[in-house]
Amino acid sequence: MNTTVLFHRLFLILFFFITVFPFLSHAQLVGDVVIKRGTVDDDLYMAGGQVDLYATVNGDVVVAGGQLNLEGDISEDVMAAGGAITLRGSVGDDARLAGGEIRVAGRIGDDLVAAGGRIHISPVASIAGRAWLSGGELRIDGFVVEELRASGGRIVITGKVNGNVDLWADEIIIEDTAVISGNLHYKSSHQANIASGARIDGEVIHTPVEVDLKPVIASFIFAMLILLFSIIITAVVLYLLFPDFSLRVSQSLRDQLWLSLAIGLAVFAGAPVLIIILFSTAIGALLALMLLAIYLVMLLAGYFVGAMYVGNAGLKLLRKTEVSTALRAIALAIAIFALGVINLVPLLGSLVNWFILLVGIGALSRQLYLAYRN
Repeated sequence: MNTTVLFHRLFLILFFFITVFPFLSHAQLVGDVVIKRGTVDDDLYMAGGQVDLYATVNGDVVVAGGQLNLEGDISEDVMAAGGAITLRGSVGDDARLAGGEIRVAGRIGDDLVAAGGRIHISPVASIAGRAWLSGGELRIDGFVVEELRASGGRIVITGKVNGNVDLWADEIIIEDTAVISGNLHYKSSHQANIASGARIDGEVIHTPVEVDLKPVIASFIFAMLILLFSIIITAVVLYLLFPDFSLRVSQSLRDQLWLSLAIGLAVFAGAPVLIIILFSTAIGALLALMLLAIYLVMLLAGYFVGAMYVGNAGLKLLRKTEVSTALRAIALAIAIFALGVINLVPLLGSLVNWFILLVGIGALSRQLYLAYRN
């Protein structure tokens, strides 16, 4: 994987944070489960754990969530980021998708740009422009009118591409039903498996790639970005499920910052000791396993609480007096992303993130104790 492909992947992931989150500050629909039907004569912005779009939208669609089902007709662009994305409707212009698993089974009026773990362009899909794809496993069964550029671990082509095809992968399979009207240029450490029945009108050019550490490094960076994105989605969904409790914990952290830090240090350091002691006894082993599971959840949830404190502090600096649930969710997402970037700074980044983790654990522990006592 060369530098261009690496930056292409990074761009696809970072694109969501640069363009999607600012628009979501005016989100029309936010919730755990969001379902939209009917006709929308404007741009549509949605976010949730599960988002189902069946409407006809006469404008752009910007959507983020855990599971996205896009089955409506969209006259302009669609920008989507989620754990699993299924696009069965039609898109009048470009589609930009980023997620763990992506399935395209509709018509796209212009270009498709997608990055994910698994990407499938189904046999019924048609892309009127270019297709730029990047992921772990790619399967192109549909129709691409212009060029196809794809990079991944494994690429399978069974569909039709009217233009040139440029591939970069470890394993490349061109099956009998594949039709490529232009040139096929692929970079791989192995020869492509091209079936005898496949039709390639142009030249077939193979550029051997020597094994080096670049793909490993690039895959690691890509995996870290996917992990960061998954953490953001998880945090936002949890906040949308428990908005009132999350806000109380954040306010408690703001009011008792140093007390939260002290409690967080005690819980962070004391819980593992207690777990080890319980594991050493036959009777306490089961309790130790339960406590270990709770402790791991507390670490993750505590970090989310600390990030929410940072997000709310940012809103306060912006002098936002009336803050909606959607805006707080966006602030939380941006805060986690910012903390991830800060973590790249040696020493300072680690100290900031550890502080956020500890005060978050402390505030969460204190609030849970108060709720139990009441």
